[in-house]
Amino acid sequence: MAKSIKNVSELPKWFSLEKYNTAKFLDATGWYEQLSVRRDLFTLVGSPRWRGWQGDAPPKTGKQSMTALELIRAMPIVNIENNTLLAAYFFSGAIRELKSQNPRYSFGVHLTTVRNLYLTENNIEEDKRTHARGFFEQIFSNDFLDFEKPLAMKYKCKDWIDEPVDGIVNNINFDLNVTVNMLLPDKVLIEQFKQLLRQNRDQLTRVGCVIENTEKPNFSAWCEHGVLPYLDLQIWQRETELKIPNRVMADAIFPPGEGGEEKIRKTTKELAANLMTRKHLETLAALAAQEIAEQNRS
Repeated sequence: MAKSIKNVSELPKWFSLEKYNTAKFLDATGWYEQLSVRRDLFTLVGSPRWRGWQGDAPPKTGKQSMTALELIRAMPIVNIENNTLLAAYFFSGAIRELKSQNPRYSFGVHLTTVRNLYLTENNIEEDKRTHARGFFEQIFSNDFLDFEKPLAMKYKCKDWIDEPVDGIVNNINFDLNVTVNMLLPDKVLIEQFKQLLRQNRDQLTRVGCVIENTEKPNFSAWCEHGVLPYLDLQIWQRETELKIPNRVMADAIFPPGEGGEEKIRKTTKELAANLMTRKHLETLAALAAQEIAEQNRS
């Protein structure tokens, strides 16, 4: 059983609520940056590389990881572009394009990228990947096009080759690979896209994925409920294997008289868990991309 601390005086010296004051000025891109960094930190701090190997090979140095964590704790409203080490750890994917003010694949609907294609192929069963590559390589080979040579088909055409690629991936895929015929009228394309959404969202609903999200982010409430200091102390708990009781957590992340154990248990804890989900972070990235697109148009 993890040892519990009894008072805020036992919290680490780097923790100070005043460091989070500028969170109230964050926009969607800024919040995405803070939350995505915390999600990566949860993974980093809990990895075998952080805790040390259980085997013959010694762990690779964790000095850089610790330095990155110390930098964030010193200035928790982080700007990862301002430090080479933080950029190396976190400046990639959606946050890179959002901060460059040139969003592309952060939109919910976007043109398929090489990254998208690679990840999709990687999720297809290995035997199907091998067979599909072999099938098309033999078709486009010089031997196949040489009509003087006898036709030899080592890899036969399988039915699944002409089925939607999303139907043969190994796991439930929340991205849909779509081909759009730009020669068709807008009215036809829009109506067929709506139909495609209805059909595929029905499948997600059947596996328990809630689709609708009508609530707009309330960034002020995220500050009020102490989401960022809460997450940072949760990471510290994970790192040290200590436990912070709700009473102590409330004393740490709320100004005097503005929150207690019930607020932690019923609101902050649940809100923070929801904000760390893939669905929420990708929705927030799409919102940030839309904000940037509207600003660029004005």
